[in-house]
Amino acid sequence: MSRRKTLLLSLLLTIPVILFLIHHYTRHTADLQPTGFTADENVLYMSYAHQYLDQENFSFFYSNPFDGDPQSAKIYFQPVNFLFAPLLKLGVDPGFLFSLFGLVMAFGCIYFAVRIIQHLVPDSKYQVLIAILFTWGGGLTAVAGIGGTMITGTSLSPWIDSIYLADPANGWWGMNWGRTLFIPLEAYYHFLFFLNIYLLLKQKWAAAIFTAAFLSLSHPFTGIEFLLITIGWLLLEKIIFRNKKIPYWFVAAILAITFFHIWYYLIYLPGFPEHRQLFSQYSAGWTYSFRVFIPAYSIVFILSAITFYINWPISKFLSLPHQRLFLCWAIIAFLLSKHEWFIKPMQPIHFTRGYIWAGLFLLGLPGLVWFIDYCNKKATRKILLLCFIIIFLADNILWICNILRQKNNTEWESHITKDTKEVFNFLHEKTKSNDLLMGNAPLINYMANVYSSANSWVSHPYNTPNRTERLDSMNNFLATGIRPVAWGERRLIVVLNKKNEMFATHSSVKTHKLFENETYIIFTP
Repeated sequence: MSRRKTLLLSLLLTIPVILFLIHHYTRHTADLQPTGFTADENVLYMSYAHQYLDQENFSFFYSNPFDGDPQSAKIYFQPVNFLFAPLLKLGVDPGFLFSLFGLVMAFGCIYFAVRIIQHLVPDSKYQVLIAILFTWGGGLTAVAGIGGTMITGTSLSPWIDSIYLADPANGWWGMNWGRTLFIPLEAYYHFLFFLNIYLLLKQKWAAAIFTAAFLSLSHPFTGIEFLLITIGWLLLEKIIFRNKKIPYWFVAAILAITFFHIWYYLIYLPGFPEHRQLFSQYSAGWTYSFRVFIPAYSIVFILSAITFYINWPISKFLSLPHQRLFLCWAIIAFLLSKHEWFIKPMQPIHFTRGYIWAGLFLLGLPGLVWFIDYCNKKATRKILLLCFIIIFLADNILWICNILRQKNNTEWESHITKDTKEVFNFLHEKTKSNDLLMGNAPLINYMANVYSSANSWVSHPYNTPNRTERLDSMNNFLATGIRPVAWGERRLIVVLNKKNEMFATHSSVKTHKLFENETYIIFTP
């Protein structure tokens, strides 16, 4: 397949993500405006980039924008912010920028996934079909969900919502990797991950080192996942199989990046009190059970089993370095996703994100090719192949259809009202980084870091240090007017939602009115 056809195929496979973005910008009620943030967590990343706009003196590092203090330690670094920050400075809309970036990364990720397939089966006439199955294939989570509701007699309206029964977070955790392309930063991380794998397969060792380091700096979970998979494979190659094609300097470089990764995320950052508090908050026991991973990985596991069977004995199967890589990939990724079996859990499910599924798919690729060949030899078997393709794609077909059929009619990070947009415009024009934002409007407190220089005292549930204590102190101030000593002489910006009648506010808090529309009123005491 020529490069032009590969690009065209990658673009065609990106269509579901394009439709998803079109849906975001068009399928909403007239009183709402799309922000470009298609998931609530997307706001976090543009808040990080906005930190660079508020720095008095340039630093490669930024502070936690949800700390509430512009003077908090600048200890964080993500390379992608050096793309976002200049564009934000030029006035590009944050949500639109983030969505466009995610679309480009989704295309790039799919492109390298197709290139990996082409490398593994260069002479196969099934490359296009395999690329489709690799990108948008899944498991049996939708079938398990529908079957589960039928067995239990549960009645859901609409019925299609039953597909979420065995799919964490309504499918947004992405048990197959194609699903993650709808989340811009996940598309970015998967792009780097797949690019790394492609470079390993092509034996581009120097480029692989650079990309591995870039991935390490970009994300703690995906970074350590790739590094541990690579180290497991390298130990297998150099110690057991004596692979002389892999230079020792590459092994040394990967080990050095891994040590740096561990030092930065587990030693350097926890050395700061601010980060230790955050670390304790987001070291959550988010895991998943057999009820989830058996249907999610069943099809690709069976394909892997077929691959073992047709390449028996095991020595024949493990004769190829890339098969050993995929085996290490599948096993290590799965063990990371279930690391609560060995150590204190730190969001174990974060290591799923389609990485296990993709490793098993590539491990089972010879079995898939054999099965397609077997079905194509007789006309009657082609019906079996068609049924297999439909079932394999069902998870994502049903999930995407369910997403696209919905119309957004409530305000949240994805869609905001005109009044909320007016508040963000006001904060953008009238606030500085030393201003402290608070009030009874959680959406404003969270998203203000993207659209303004003001710092919120209470914001993201996991990235706000001591959030419970901060919430208590803010509520006490709003109710009594007694200002906590920790706030010093900073100017306070109080945003009140007038429709929140259950929230009492002391008269001293509402001394000077700065702004008002039908929904909000802003004061400074």
